Amino acid sequence: MTFKEAVADTPNLKTAWQPGLQALRAEDRPHIRAENPRQLRGSVDMDAALQQVAPQANRWDFAIGHQHTNRRGEFIYWVETHTGSDNQVKVVLKKLEWLKTWLRLEGQPLARFDRDIIWVSSGHTLFTKGSAQVKTLAQRGLIYAGAVLKIPIERPA
Repeated sequence: MTFKEAVADTPNLKTAWQPGLQALRAEDRPHIRAENPRQLRGSVDMDAALQQVAPQANRWDFAIGHQHTNRRGEFIYWVETHTGSDNQVKVVLKKLEWLKTWLRLEGQPLARFDRDIIWVSSGHTLFTKGSAQVKTLAQRGLIYAGAVLKIPIERPA
């Protein structure tokens, strides 16, 4: 199953797939760079697509499908663009828990893909990649990318 097909098979996302990075808001696009944009398999604005069914939830921002040259199956980058400061760690962790629950329940077609869950700082970053906060995030399964997520051509082994 492809990323696009899985999106179409997911409740409340059936029409949310967009080619390339088109699902990203204009202010978020500069924070995501693919080494080879032709390897992108589309994107979904999760926040917008699920706003009506979960208006009070701390919804995750985006899903980005990608095909690495050294992998057989497509890969999903789950990306949250959010201010990178100490006082936002709890908010992003709530969003992470929401995403994990959503994938287990409604998002099962997308949960089958290999994935990275990533926080990209959308503004000033007030902690470094080696900080205690970033280590805490990593323990929960969340990668802090800094100001820009660079999607590589190949996936590290």
